[in-house]
Amino acid sequence: MPVCIEIADLTKRYGSVVAVDALSLSVEEGEVFGLLGPNGAGKSTTLNILTGLARPTSGSISVFNTDLRRNALEIRSRTGVLLEKPAFYDHLTARRNLWLQARIAQRNVTIDRALDLVNLLHVASQKVRTFSQGMRQRLALAQALLTEPELLVLDEPTAGLDVESTREVLRLLRFLADEAKVTIVFTSHMLHEVESLCDRVAVLNKGKLVDCSHVDTLLSYDPSIVNVLLDAPEAAAKRLIKETWVDDAVADKGGVSVRLDGGNVHQLTSFLLSKGYVIHGVIPRRRTLQDYFMKVLNP
Repeated sequence: MPVCIEIADLTKRYGSVVAVDALSLSVEEGEVFGLLGPNGAGKSTTLNILTGLARPTSGSISVFNTDLRRNALEIRSRTGVLLEKPAFYDHLTARRNLWLQARIAQRNVTIDRALDLVNLLHVASQKVRTFSQGMRQRLALAQALLTEPELLVLDEPTAGLDVESTREVLRLLRFLADEAKVTIVFTSHMLHEVESLCDRVAVLNKGKLVDCSHVDTLLSYDPSIVNVLLDAPEAAAKRLIKETWVDDAVADKGGVSVRLDGGNVHQLTSFLLSKGYVIHGVIPRRRTLQDYFMKVLNP
């Protein structure tokens, strides 16, 4: 796939503090790319540099096959941005705020289309000062989508949204990536959002890239942790915990959760069958993005 963003040896220093440390990564066109990391990892600084709000100390960024420093205005005209704490003219309506943004961008756009995408068209004539935090966040997303950008840079886009609004925003972003081939760089502290939306994730820590992987490969099943559905789970757990190839066994309603230590699923089921247990199902535990996140931060 063609590359939309190419970051090479990007470094940003604030005095003695290194916020981003020799970061190199690439983002493909039409990809939803997640940036993860604890507070202070360098995520927001990277997005600020990508959107032209901060200058790198060294290194380079290429967007749409053109250098960001030399062609910032052209790149910005093709990019939609939602960063923290979006600001609006509270005494103006939602539609008027977006109209002003369109004038600044010098673009002929369909304002109502952007409002409709984020389910705010019915309050387009309402003054922004009457908006809830969630409505303001959706208006910020409408502003980012206003010029029908080829690249979206989003920092915590679902902050302040309720569960249903969050689902709608995630569905919209996935639709834009799949159907309109919009490239999306996305940060969130809500790992389940990243898990459901992103194609790849990169983990930053103390300004450095720790790991970068495809989400599909991270969410595979872990054969070392198995939930076995059977009768008499308490008795089964007591038997299993005595075996050297079992690290832990905990009974729960309808089954027993087993953590294997050198054993495998076949050995586990054979052992239980030999002891007279009737097995109704064997379910390996599915890895989560949180498992991956904690593992790469604490190797």
